[in-house]
Amino acid sequence: MNTKLAVSAVALLIAGSAQAQVRVEPDTSSFIDPASGHDAELLFGRSGYFMIAGGVVLGGTAAFYLERNGADQPVPASMIQLTAARGGSVSLTYAGATYQVGMPAGLACPLGEFVARDGIVAYTVPKYMDAQSRQFMLRAGLKHHRIAREFDGTPFEHLLHEADFAATTPLAPKMAHDLTASLNDANGLNGFVIDAADQDDKPIGSLINADVQVRYHVYLMAGRQQVEIGGVPLRYFWELDGNSGTAGVFAVDVLAQNWPAGTRLSDLSAPGAQPTQYDIINFYQVAGLFRQVHMSNPTQFNNFVDQACNKTTQSSE
Repeated sequence: MNTKLAVSAVALLIAGSAQAQVRVEPDTSSFIDPASGHDAELLFGRSGYFMIAGGVVLGGTAAFYLERNGADQPVPASMIQLTAARGGSVSLTYAGATYQVGMPAGLACPLGEFVARDGIVAYTVPKYMDAQSRQFMLRAGLKHHRIAREFDGTPFEHLLHEADFAATTPLAPKMAHDLTASLNDANGLNGFVIDAADQDDKPIGSLINADVQVRYHVYLMAGRQQVEIGGVPLRYFWELDGNSGTAGVFAVDVLAQNWPAGTRLSDLSAPGAQPTQYDIINFYQVAGLFRQVHMSNPTQFNNFVDQACNKTTQSSE
C-alpha cells in the first residue's frame, strides 16, 4: 500500500497516550558513544553522505531495559516485538507484556519503510548540488533533492524541516573533543582544526543533525505499561578536507531537552501545526527504537511494517 494512503487512512492523533514519554537524561555520557562505528564512517568518510546530508540523518541504535521496583534490568533487543494496531498506535511486547510507544499515529508506516530499507538521510538541504550529488541523492532515496521518498507528501514533511533547525546546547568540552577526535582520527585527520581566518566573512563549515554515535535508552515501564525513551541526537559541524575528500568535524552540540512540564506531542494534521522540540526528539528516539529492532530481528520488523502500512492483519488493540 502506498505510504501516503496509509498515513491518511488514520487520524494523526497521538498513538496510545497523548504523552509521548520522552525521558530527559541530563548525563549525555550515558547515551553517547564516542567510538566511530560503521555508520559514522559512511557519514563522514571519503565521499560520504556528508556530501548530500545537510539535514536529518537517522543512524541511532537503542538499548532496552525493564524498569521495575526502581531497578533497570537489561532486555535483549532480539526479544522485543513491535505491533501496529488499527487505530494507528504502536506497542512493543516483551515476556508476554505489552507497552505503549508514544508517537504520532501514521508515522509508523513511512518511518518503518525508511528503516527497513536501511535509509540514512531523511531530510537534507545539501551543500553540493552538482550532477554527481544529484545522482547520489537519488541513490539515497531522496525526492526533490530534499526528502526521503517515504516521507514525501506526508504530514511529517514539516517535522523533518523543523528538525533541521532544532535547538541545541553545548556539550561538555571533553565529550565534544572525544567525539570529534574519534571521527577525525578514523579518517586520518588527527588534530583537525579550522583556520577561521581562511573563511573570511562566510559562516564556518556546514552542519548535520545525526545520531550515529547515540544509543537511546528504551525503558519498559512495568507499572504503567508504557515506554519511556531517553537520549537525543547531536549536531555536527564539519568542513571538507580537500586532500582526503573526507569531512573534518570541528564542533559538536547536543539537541536541547528543555520544554515545559506536561508537554505533549503536537497534532501534526492540524492546519498550521508547528512541530516542537519535543516532537523532534520523539521522532529521533522512535527511529532509534525501530532501527534497533530491525537490526536485531529483521523478519519480525518487516512484519510490523506490513501491519503499519495495512499490508497485513493489524492488531485490534
